[in-house]
Amino acid sequence: MGSVQDDNGATVTLPDLSPADAVQPEASFHPVHQAAAQLARGETTAQALVDACHAAWAARNGEINAMVLADFEAARHAARQSDARRRAGQALGPLDGIPFSIKESFDVAGWPTTCGSPARRAHRAGSDAVVVERLRAQGAVLLGKTNVPLGLRDWQSYNAIYGTTRNPHDLSRTPGGSSGGSAAAVCAGMSYFDIGSDIGSSLRNPAHYCGVFSHKSSHGIVPLRGHGNAAAGFAGQDINVAGPVARSAYDLELILRAISGPDAAELPAWKLDLPACDHARLADFRVAVLPTHPLAEVDATVSGAIEGLGHWLTGQGARVDWNVRPDFDAAALWRTYVLLLRATTSLYMDDAAFADALAKAGDAGNDEDYATLQFSGATLSHRDWLLLQHARARFADAWERFFADYDVLLCPAASTTAFPLDEAGEPWQRTIDVNGTAWPLTSQLFWAGHSGLCGLPSTVAPIGPASDGLPVGVQIVARRFGDLTSLRFAQQLEAAGHVFRQPRA
Repeated sequence: MGSVQDDNGATVTLPDLSPADAVQPEASFHPVHQAAAQLARGETTAQALVDACHAAWAARNGEINAMVLADFEAARHAARQSDARRRAGQALGPLDGIPFSIKESFDVAGWPTTCGSPARRAHRAGSDAVVVERLRAQGAVLLGKTNVPLGLRDWQSYNAIYGTTRNPHDLSRTPGGSSGGSAAAVCAGMSYFDIGSDIGSSLRNPAHYCGVFSHKSSHGIVPLRGHGNAAAGFAGQDINVAGPVARSAYDLELILRAISGPDAAELPAWKLDLPACDHARLADFRVAVLPTHPLAEVDATVSGAIEGLGHWLTGQGARVDWNVRPDFDAAALWRTYVLLLRATTSLYMDDAAFADALAKAGDAGNDEDYATLQFSGATLSHRDWLLLQHARARFADAWERFFADYDVLLCPAASTTAFPLDEAGEPWQRTIDVNGTAWPLTSQLFWAGHSGLCGLPSTVAPIGPASDGLPVGVQIVARRFGDLTSLRFAQQLEAAGHVFRQPRA
């Protein structure tokens, strides 16, 4: 095994590369750590990596529509500067010269940040978001921005400005959302990695649908300043997090280390030191497996793959327990999650939308379905919001007790594999087919909020293809700030053969 060190001196252990690995024909599909090793050995250049991504973009973006803004000339200029640094022995770190893309909702100086809203078509950001700033400071080369749904509120990625993004494995299906463009671009070789955001599985479902890796970071460890329509001066948001999308779990750790840590105003007070995970084998892990749940039934294509993984892990020597859950009322957690989710996203409502939500919340009575809870959440009083914090604390305590007995929980990222594109009506008015029964599309938010409400890290790793031939992933949940544990588990899965598989063109 090899290793690299980031700018803070942290060591990331990487898999060994055989000579055959170093000469794969399609450079744009190499994982980040392999491209970084080739750059360090002088076997390729940053300019060549940008050219490879440009070729992939030219070949498939017309049909996939993942990277909707691009500036390859600026990227080549940055790549030439990176190559000059390497020739002078002054590389800025392992990501120096690696091309990346960024979710459209993150600010890039001089570029629009619309979140898919036509009303913001003329917007131009005045400065880079923190994550963009940090990646550029380490020499990573920005290629472009990737597509999102309107207001970042869909498990698909389409809007009136940039159109519809399609799944690289099947153009009739969704790549997910709201970081759907992120996952599709990485899956199709248009960029080596992307940074997305996740408040309702927006990193997790796209990775699952597209067969790539993603990491939803512990809440608060990656600054969000420069993200979203109301982003100016805003460094954090309840529940929401930023995290990487890549073709390797080893890459996820490299990128997370590059973008995490306190924002500038907090630097004098604290630094991030995530607990290490010293498990060297899958057999070292204590694993809980939850393939489905009565509140959000999971299709056999997905639950079957997760069950198969659990049985395989038993054969690898891991301790595997089935259908174990934290000791809380899952329905109460889901209700709390929906209310707090829509409370925090109300930040992006204009006055007319908020007035409409007030009227609809007043007509809702005691209705507990998502379609009405969303309006109650958007118009919560401050007192009601504070009372919900007590509930969240109880759920968090239950998770802590759960993770005293287990290292990771394996569960779905979504209830089905990638579903056919459906742009009719609002997301909460749509359904998906789960085992032959129509379920509300929003029922999948259960798998987002189950861990997301309490800020837990979740890594998604491909374990497919599923029985229907489409990609399938597993969501790997760890305790709060246990990011390196969920990442290590995903890395061990990858080392055992659960890897990204290139889509057929």
